[in-house]
Amino acid sequence: MPRALIVIDLEGVHGADRVEALIGGAAAWERARLRATHELNLAIAGLSRQGFTEFVVSDSHRNGTEEPNLVLDAVDPRARYELRDDAFAPALFWKADAVAALGMHAGGGMPGYVSHALDVGLAWELGGRCLSETDFLLDLCAQAAVPFLFVSGDEALTRSLPPRVRGVTTKRVISAVRASSLPLEAVEQALVEAALRPAAPATPLPQGPLRLHVKSKAFDVPELPFLTREAAHVVRVEGSTPRERYANALVAVDCVASATEAFVESEPGDDGFVEAVERLLAAPWPSLSA
Repeated sequence: MPRALIVIDLEGVHGADRVEALIGGAAAWERARLRATHELNLAIAGLSRQGFTEFVVSDSHRNGTEEPNLVLDAVDPRARYELRDDAFAPALFWKADAVAALGMHAGGGMPGYVSHALDVGLAWELGGRCLSETDFLLDLCAQAAVPFLFVSGDEALTRSLPPRVRGVTTKRVISAVRASSLPLEAVEQALVEAALRPAAPATPLPQGPLRLHVKSKAFDVPELPFLTREAAHVVRVEGSTPRERYANALVAVDCVASATEAFVESEPGDDGFVEAVERLLAAPWPSLSA
């Protein structure tokens, strides 16, 4: 019974072209989660035609509430929904025969729509290349020897993919906080066609330390053997395997969380919350532009 793991985010979903569509409780978010549910069902329909019979869906988007980013009553009944603290948790890969990703976005430091990686206001760099969350996912797939199917998202993401990684472009980038979705029928057709094609070996990241670039310098880094503060805005993260390096990256994210939270002191639904998030997204990456 072949099983597909499907990671789903919201930024790259068709029609989620403004920041308010990404924030739980907003009317635009309600529309975006309906659209995300439909795109998931399209992918499941295509994957089932090539033999997959089980589907595990990992919700990776953090919308500021505890609500899922899918309309669960409308999800294909063959899917098992997962909302974990870590959307790439090891257990999700154990029985997976292939992995796909929907609604993804470009990494921090790239000129994409809502560009970030692992948290808003963070950019990850390895060997001079900015990394997206899809890069982390591919690296973990490679270590687990699980092949990769396809990923959908904005044009900045699909342009940044390694060679031979299949990407479906859902929208054009206007700015850090605005996008323009492509014609709906063409996107849906491309998603189904991608889901009908077989998986290929995942592309791993090179070995070496990661560098975390933060849109603030007001944070502390604990004395841990795998974390080093290199500059005011930069933390070096070590790891001997992809999974260890990724786990250490999550520790680093927790360490710098207060730095980016200073940009956004209100909560979803509060006056000015969307504007504060947009200011954080539009703020320059000082350590990358220097």
